[in-house]
Amino acid sequence: MTKEEIRTISLAKLNLKGAKTFLDVGTGTGSIALEAALHYPKLQVTAIDSNPEALALVEANQKKLGIDSINCVLGKAPIVLESTFDAIFVGGSGGNIRKILEWALNHLKMDGRLVLNFILIDNAKEAIDWLEENNCLFDACQVQVGRYQRLGKGHFYKPINPVIIIEARKEENK
Repeated sequence: MTKEEIRTISLAKLNLKGAKTFLDVGTGTGSIALEAALHYPKLQVTAIDSNPEALALVEANQKKLGIDSINCVLGKAPIVLESTFDAIFVGGSGGNIRKILEWALNHLKMDGRLVLNFILIDNAKEAIDWLEENNCLFDACQVQVGRYQRLGKGHFYKPINPVIIIEARKEENK
């Protein structure tokens, strides 16, 4: 599950205010899709994952939270979709990031935002290389979070795995 702090940053970069459609690729537990739907009740969310158990969890949590705006799709991106989206989040690539990036940008509306999360440097670097090769404007940052925790008589911040967040925007060539 995407940790709360990483979700907060990723959702801020997606800039969903005013968005009508949102795609969550590799949704896993659905934490990004669910939080987006909670914060933006009019947002139509599509959540894709190749694991049917993950989608069952998303659907159960959607029902529990009283959300009816998430459409779960079983499949591994890139898959055939007729829709385009105001924003797309990629939380998992299954080692197929180049194809997913091309597919995602083809399904992103003009001025839409694409946000990707990576824990593996190699996958993030492959995404950055593809974005540079295709002259895409993007920003990348690494976020490290630690949780306050007791250790013996003292306290420390127990680190959570760092996450690389890449934000790209689909813009017309000028």
